[in-house]
Formats: sequence, structure tokens, C-alpha cells
Amino acid sequence: MSVAVAEVLARMRLFNGLDAEQLADAEKLVFVNRVAAGDTVCREGDRSDFVCFVVRGRLDILKAQGEDGGAAVIAHLTPGDSLGEMALVDHQPRSATVRAAEDTTLVVLTRKGFEQLRRRQPHAAALMMENIARLLCENLRQTSSRLARFMLP
Repeated sequence: MSVAVAEVLARMRLFNGLDAEQLADAEKLVFVNRVAAGDTVCREGDRSDFVCFVVRGRLDILKAQGEDGGAAVIAHLTPGDSLGEMALVDHQPRSATVRAAEDTTLVVLTRKGFEQLRRRQPHAAALMMENIARLLCENLRQTSSRLARFMLP
């Protein structure tokens, strides 16, 4: 199983640029979690401190709409995608609810695990933060483009 986890990490965008030793250290700090279809990974507003990498399956990202309790699916995550990057950066509550659309396998890195990586492999942690910044910038650009389309006369 450990070889498979290292291979999964090597394919994830947040680990781009890490060498074999850095990936091996990161591998020791993550765990595998399986989520059944329909189960919730995290809820909007929750305090949580982990980032997940989708290995298998599909997740739906839901955003609350109004006070009636309804939610809209705003994104789907598939193998290779990640969620929770902001939790490692800003320590704020979850911005959306994440639910498994089908049975899903995740690799999870907690903030505590990330802090251990930062102490053991500071360069690897810095590369990961750069990768997170790139991903968040990409997401912001996509979101602002979508918003602009809704604001057109």
C-alpha cells in the first residue's frame, strides 16, 4: 500500500516539484480514507484542518443557498483533484460542503502532518505552498470569469 500512496502523491498537483525523498517523508504523514456514496466529507462552516486528494471516485462540492437549507452543486472533484487547500493556509471554517457522489478513496494530510513536513522538509513545504497558491489563483480566475458572465447586461 505504501508504494501506491507515494505514486498517488507524485501525481497530485500540490506535490509538484518534490523529489523522491520529500515524497517519502510526505507519505509517512498522510492516511487513506474511504467515503461511501452519499456520506459527507466536511460541512460548510465546519472548523477543520485537512486537505484531501481524490484517488478514486467523485465528490460534489455544495454551497448553501439562502436560509431554506438548500444547496447548489458548484463543482465536482475526480481523481487527481484536491480539496481543503484553504484550510492549510487561512485556518478559517470550510467554505463549502463536500459529499461523496460515489464511493471515494481519499489521501488525507492534516495541518499537523503538514507542520511536521515543514519541520522535516522545509523546502518541500514551501513548494507545496507555492503549488497551493497557484491552484487558488487558478480557481479565483475561473470564479471571477464566471461571475463576470453573470454580471453582463
